[in-house]
Amino acid sequence: MAHDATTTQKYIDDALGRFLLFKDAVERNERAFAYLRGLRRRGDEPLLKRFGIAVIDDPKAPFDESLADAEHYMYARFLTSSTGDPTVKALVTGYELKKYVDSKRGKLQDARTNPRFPVLPPSQESVRWGLKGVDDGLNDYKAAHNGQTGRIGSAIQANQDWIRGQY
Repeated sequence: MAHDATTTQKYIDDALGRFLLFKDAVERNERAFAYLRGLRRRGDEPLLKRFGIAVIDDPKAPFDESLADAEHYMYARFLTSSTGDPTVKALVTGYELKKYVDSKRGKLQDARTNPRFPVLPPSQESVRWGLKGVDDGLNDYKAAHNGQTGRIGSAIQANQDWIRGQY
């Protein structure tokens, strides 16, 4: 399925709307991310159980590029809202660069975090949505921290710790 900005925004709005009762942006963003990742992984996502979230099982979801863009947006927003680190932008672009290099080497699927689901090809749309997630996450963080940003580089450690806790 091709990238479609309107569809991507609908996925994001739906995910965030499901968790409006959570006033804390980090809690809301993490759950919205878990929901979107759970959709892409057809329910095979540990965070769904942790948060008590149910998703539909759509066999096309792992290949839906608009859903992937929404998931990338929401992870970037979650990571940035929890750390306040503007260098999450480097993680967004670095991940897509890694995917590009891996695809040129014929190794794109080596980056799978779950062997059941494909890594989709790198794209400018994914980068654009990820960077928008960083911007929105920074706004969330600043709103909770008197307009301040977090410590530069803190997201790199948080990303590593979060991934280790998941896999």
